[in-house]
Amino acid sequence: MNLQKAIVAQFKKPHGSFGRIAGWIMANRRSNQERNRWTVDLLEINPSDRVIEIGCGPGVGLGYCLERAKEGQVLGADHSRTMLDQARIRNAEASVGGRLDLQLGSFDDQPDTVGLFDKAYSANVIQFLPDRAAAFNKIYALLKPNGISATTYMPRGKNPSRAQSLSMAEDVKRHMKAAGFVTIRVEELPMSPAPAICVIGKHP
Repeated sequence: MNLQKAIVAQFKKPHGSFGRIAGWIMANRRSNQERNRWTVDLLEINPSDRVIEIGCGPGVGLGYCLERAKEGQVLGADHSRTMLDQARIRNAEASVGGRLDLQLGSFDDQPDTVGLFDKAYSANVIQFLPDRAAAFNKIYALLKPNGISATTYMPRGKNPSRAQSLSMAEDVKRHMKAAGFVTIRVEELPMSPAPAICVIGKHP
């Protein structure tokens, strides 16, 4: 395995030296910054909201959430300690001040707490979740009434296309509807070589 392939392989669960490099790429890649900010903007976070990011990576999106939830609480969950370490450093003031909580573990490891969050989202994580139906059932349970869920995806790999983006959007919509979400809609962000999509739904 060459160096490039070794680093690319880290994006699912970064660890070690190559994982730290992968985290640096995620945090500094302009498209990733733009995609995360776009997703957070779509959530329309209020100052007092409690927000969870599923698969927070190096904490770029958490920073955008913290800018908006100035009186609220933000939780970042990730199964990579390497990523959580980077997220903690990147958002050190909020972490020390208690506005940011970081939890190690897969999404399945999150407590079965009902109605804890106003907003929940992920960015380029959905493709790694082995059971999407169970994931959206859990997200639904975690949200308060009128809570909002946003799932963003942009295809990677060889020959990514808009068709792949839209196919994922349809799959996410199906699972969200089955979980009980309403007013589900799809937003699209033009990017190269393929657009990002964000599927947004509301807990009634």
